[in-house]
Amino acid sequence: MDQYEVATLKKGLLILDALQQGEPLRLTDIMRQFNLNKSTTFRLLYTLEKTGFIQKDGNTYKASELRRTYSSSVNTNLNWLVVPSLHQLAQEIGETAYIGVLHGMNVMTVQVVEGNHAIRSHSRVGDSAYAHLSAFGKVILAHLSDEQLNKMLNHLTLHKATKHTFDDNHLLKEHLNVIRQQGYAIDDEETEIGLRCIAAPIFYKGNVIAAVAISGPAVRLNRKRDRAVSKRLRECSAQISGLL
Repeated sequence: MDQYEVATLKKGLLILDALQQGEPLRLTDIMRQFNLNKSTTFRLLYTLEKTGFIQKDGNTYKASELRRTYSSSVNTNLNWLVVPSLHQLAQEIGETAYIGVLHGMNVMTVQVVEGNHAIRSHSRVGDSAYAHLSAFGKVILAHLSDEQLNKMLNHLTLHKATKHTFDDNHLLKEHLNVIRQQGYAIDDEETEIGLRCIAAPIFYKGNVIAAVAISGPAVRLNRKRDRAVSKRLRECSAQISGLL
């Protein structure tokens, strides 16, 4: 990343931070506050809006509802209160357990507890993937309001990672309806062949803010285990939601 890209990224982050902390701002307000010209300001706002970090409301811009939710004090609680529950989950099932949050059009891992097998799913805090690929992302998308979901789907590019990945908007939306009804999502080798993942939503004040997931090789985390694992995940997600 060159110096120009770093400077541009920094300006975008400063704008995002200002919108998270304060009242909605007009384009001219942002130009004046950060001493930017109109074309640069418009380009930064356009990028932040398209990636889901902010939203436009008439002539003003504000942080998106999802971004505001996760940027609140629940951020710290989500990072630390969940660890005992996540550790217990990983120990019981034997596979790697994760917490993930929606981050623009992607889902980002914020906590990981490794499973106890030598061959297991590996991920690090900060890893991200397209929301429609993972059980993480799908279960969060499924529990958004209709308005939020439609906005996401309008901006989401359906990248195809494997032959199992959903790449049709209509089919994905029907799939999300099923996920909402059953209360959990499955990534059935949609992100990577040979890897399966099951996830359940985490709520804060009635809004979905994250997901808890178990991931492992398809030969171990097979379909015969879906019912038992999904039940345990829903219990864990309810416990975490209660802690928050």
